[in-house]
Amino acid sequence: MRVFHLLGVLLVLLVPPAMADPLATPDRRERVEIDSPILGATRQIVVQLPEGYADDPDRTYPVLFLTDAQWQFDLVAATFDYHAYWGRIPDHIIVGLYNPVRNADLVPEPDPHYPSTGSGDTYLAHVTQEVLPGIAERYRTNGIRLLFGHSFGGVMTLNQLLSRPDAFKAYIALGSSTWVSERVLFDRLEAAADRDFGGAALYMAVGETDGGATVPDGELFAERLETLSPQGLDWVFEITPGENHFTNVPEGLHRAIAHIYPFAGQQAALIAAGEAGGAAGVQAWFAAQEAGLGWRFVPQTMELSLAGFALGNDGHGEAAQAVFDTLEHRFPDNVEVVAVRANMLGQSGDVQAAIDVIDRAIALGEREGHPADRLQAFRDYRSRLEGRIEEGQGH
Repeated sequence: MRVFHLLGVLLVLLVPPAMADPLATPDRRERVEIDSPILGATRQIVVQLPEGYADDPDRTYPVLFLTDAQWQFDLVAATFDYHAYWGRIPDHIIVGLYNPVRNADLVPEPDPHYPSTGSGDTYLAHVTQEVLPGIAERYRTNGIRLLFGHSFGGVMTLNQLLSRPDAFKAYIALGSSTWVSERVLFDRLEAAADRDFGGAALYMAVGETDGGATVPDGELFAERLETLSPQGLDWVFEITPGENHFTNVPEGLHRAIAHIYPFAGQQAALIAAGEAGGAAGVQAWFAAQEAGLGWRFVPQTMELSLAGFALGNDGHGEAAQAVFDTLEHRFPDNVEVVAVRANMLGQSGDVQAAIDVIDRAIALGEREGHPADRLQAFRDYRSRLEGRIEEGQGH
């Protein structure tokens, strides 16, 4: 039976001062104890909840699990916070797993060079049978789970992928010691070659100046993956230029997020779709992203709003309206999307429609507590639009 004990609130939040207000709520972190029959021990985890978690009791979240919380938690949590703050990725619940006996926890087979290694499979059972259900019971999760590990934590991450890939939707393995235990991960990769990985995403990276066998064995592991070409696995392996075993973590983490949630290039692609196919092309583009990426598709609202603006400014009015219709349907509380739509209409000469839409943006912003300076900018824009009406410009 799983027993979770709340140990207390952590008041640790490492964010730049300029971003402290939107992110710094003191009750976002808590420590929890898990009494584990599988391990025969009590383990600790730390959980960070997204900003505003308590405000919407119906909202659910993806969860990122990470090993070596005693070292990695602040960096990983702050990085995910940063990307979520700028709309690149969804807000995540972050769960840090403490590994007080990390050699035993993270390495699946004994290695004579590293004492106590070899209990990694037991630790996987603890994670999948005790931690995952416990987190799902305690917090509002949506079934999307990601796993992050570095060094021996990367070994654990890859071992989980090769043993039971359905436990997580995405895997991040940085600086993985694929050479450990006489390359046991290579053997497990061969054994899993015919498995369907169910659309899992995998990002692997090693630092260019990482010592020992980590870089060459990482390359060999990736080469074997390419040869086997396992079904349903979207994977990337990179050598991070100029980074070592430790500095690879922040750089690799950013690149891993971009692989899991492909946000680059959305604006240009949507403009091209609208120019080629009009409103139908816009709708087809959104449908293709959903079909191809599923939960990994996170529309970049500002970039896509600016795509709508560009389409309207270039005479593709129906395509532009389709962009904004889609974004407003998906993000009904996004004030800036509505404001950019008003600007597009004003730029296109439809001044009265622009006034109507900026009025909607002002009303929505007042309801949502949008920053006062932005609301004043909307009101100033409305005044300029009224001036154009009085001068007989637009319609």
